[in-house]
Amino acid sequence: MAVEAGLFFGLWLRKPLQIAAVYPSSDRLGDALAGLVDFDQPGAVLELGAGTGSLTRGLLRRGCPPARLIALEREPPLAALLRRDFPEIAVVEGDATRIADHLAERGVERLAAVVSSLPVKWFPEAEQRAVLLPCLDLLGKDGCFLQVTNGFSSPVPIARLGIDGREVARVWRNLPPAQIWSYTRHGAPLPRGIR
Repeated sequence: MAVEAGLFFGLWLRKPLQIAAVYPSSDRLGDALAGLVDFDQPGAVLELGAGTGSLTRGLLRRGCPPARLIALEREPPLAALLRRDFPEIAVVEGDATRIADHLAERGVERLAAVVSSLPVKWFPEAEQRAVLLPCLDLLGKDGCFLQVTNGFSSPVPIARLGIDGREVARVWRNLPPAQIWSYTRHGAPLPRGIR
């Protein structure tokens, strides 16, 4: 884990607004996030900004079948690390703002859940739309888009994007403490398990 943390920290030093966190997410955050996902929903489970695989491990510990998990990571060294550590999952090396293209290339027509640790609060609004809206289009009525943030408010402008969102969990024992937000299309019911 020390090697992964060093790699992560080195990337953060070079690209602080793209990596956004100094240290990978904790097991507690991975478990809290995975606990909000309903794996009984049909479709793939998409992880955006998979990094060193901290949240990936939480999803797998919670019972996500590896064949259903798609991890997207833009940074080539992190994507290589994910492929090495998780050979049974699909790792996509690419930009999350092209998520609609990446999923279409793989024939993905339905998502059960999306978990994201992308630094979306630093994205321009057009890029936020390019990430969130295609994912929301592929989520079933009980699917959820879960976003990790270290801010105390939504990292995206909910009203301007025409979506609903609310904080569903806080994990204090993470560096830094983190919040998890759930997003749905405007007027859609909250997914099962999220109250």
